[in-house]
Amino acid sequence: MGRLEPHQKNGNYCSAGQLSPLLNDPYYETIGIGTRVWLAGAHGHVYAEGTQHAGGVGRTPDGVPTVGSGTLALTGDMKQMRKEFVRGVSFSGYGVSLALGIGIPIPILNEEVLRRTCVRDRDILAPVVDYGSDYPQNTGNVICHVNYEQLRTGQIQVHDETVEVGSLSSYYKALEVANLLADEIRRGDFLLAAPIAPLCKDAKMKPLVKREKPR
Repeated sequence: MGRLEPHQKNGNYCSAGQLSPLLNDPYYETIGIGTRVWLAGAHGHVYAEGTQHAGGVGRTPDGVPTVGSGTLALTGDMKQMRKEFVRGVSFSGYGVSLALGIGIPIPILNEEVLRRTCVRDRDILAPVVDYGSDYPQNTGNVICHVNYEQLRTGQIQVHDETVEVGSLSSYYKALEVANLLADEIRRGDFLLAAPIAPLCKDAKMKPLVKREKPR
């Protein structure tokens, strides 16, 4: 996912960290099927769990996932989207994809929801994985964990070595999305909707098993 240099010379990460809706609602108490979303300027909604959704993962004492976790499948009218929040992307060896600016309002329903929306980058851990060997071989090996506050400095420490890191997500754009969504809610242009069904909280990733062809 992005150009990686040999011998663990650099690293990439994604997500806007403390601005990520799913990290502010890690147990999916307000986000579910039917939740209305701000989708690159258009009004859309969650219609299903996303690809590789995994709610049943390891978490910190505050409930923040320590590995890849929840994902969302969204739908919206692309003709209503704003071009500055829509980007075509291409990854060498992976293919083409689409990056969109997404905002999801989180209503403060109780003290626990409020506490979880106070998450900060220093509270969010990311696993450091070697994409040259451990990831393609699916070994499950994690070199270490770093937090998003460290990642956002542009450098992390791995094996007592300084490693340059870059983000695949734009924190600047995420903050802009949050402010635009807040403005629409204040004006009454964006109305919240309660989920009609919850997201799965205990699903786990099932890696593809390569089987030998029968002879």
